[in-house]
Amino acid sequence: MWPRVRESIVQCSTQTRLRTRSKRVCRTARGRRGFSALELVISVSVILTMAALSLPSMARMRRFFQLSSTAAGVTNMVKFARFEAVRLNRSTPPLAWRTQPLGNTTVVWVDADGDGVLDNTEPQFVLPVEVQFLAQSAVPSATSMGFASTQVVSGPISFDARGMVDYGAALPVVYVMFFGFPSQPNEGFRAISVTPFGKTQVWIAERGGAWRRL
Repeated sequence: MWPRVRESIVQCSTQTRLRTRSKRVCRTARGRRGFSALELVISVSVILTMAALSLPSMARMRRFFQLSSTAAGVTNMVKFARFEAVRLNRSTPPLAWRTQPLGNTTVVWVDADGDGVLDNTEPQFVLPVEVQFLAQSAVPSATSMGFASTQVVSGPISFDARGMVDYGAALPVVYVMFFGFPSQPNEGFRAISVTPFGKTQVWIAERGGAWRRL
């Protein structure tokens, strides 16, 4: 009798363990199952919606940095022309910063040899196709910069051996130049000022706003 009882108890215990293991395996299998088709569709829809909402902000940020990098590139050319005039002790003729059309854009360069011709060996910066020099009428008034007298750059800017702007026979003024997207004025503008002492400053302004230092 007792052997049979013990055998029955062992069988029950074994069956209980097997059922427990089976439940664990089932729970593990359920826990490892993949995403359903509905879950995948919802996830993709959320990702696409977020991407669509962020695209305008990304495009605007790209244009912001494009304007700023253009102003920085042109400023560097002006600074380099001034530096070279001092380094080379150039006063006659003064060393000039120049601009000229290049295809459908503009190139600014340092006329290091003073021949008025752009050479491949001379420092230069090409403006992005989308960014152009703008007239004073297309941007906020330069009076908000606080200078007594300004003049939009229409030709070369020359520097003497002291690093000061050489005006020839003209009266000293603060030169200014403006940049922007001609077809997208709401993207804002950049400007560069060059004082008679050769100091440069980059400016930023929104459409209809005032200029402020950048």
